[in-house]
Amino acid sequence: MSLKGPMEWEQLASLCGGHLHQDFVAEHGSAQKAVQAWLAEASRDDAMELSSEWRSFLNVTHGMSLEARAAALRELAGGSWAPANELEFEVVSALLLNAWRA
Repeated sequence: MSLKGPMEWEQLASLCGGHLHQDFVAEHGSAQKAVQAWLAEASRDDAMELSSEWRSFLNVTHGMSLEARAAALRELAGGSWAPANELEFEVVSALLLNAWRA
């Protein structure tokens, strides 16, 4: 399944490439803190778009395993985040769904 195509993933690519890259743990300590750092730097419009893109990502990957969702995210947005477990995914997901409130 390829998620590339007519949909734009600009803010997810910004987050993954800029904050959830291979050194995110060394730089931020966790995926949650990496997302929080991105949000601290983002404009309100970018945060709103990120939230919308994440909601779309969740919709198109609904029913996938955690590993498949992580692989799909890396395919479409880059970065190297691979959640250790469902809880980590859900914590980061909650931040992204509520990014527009930042």
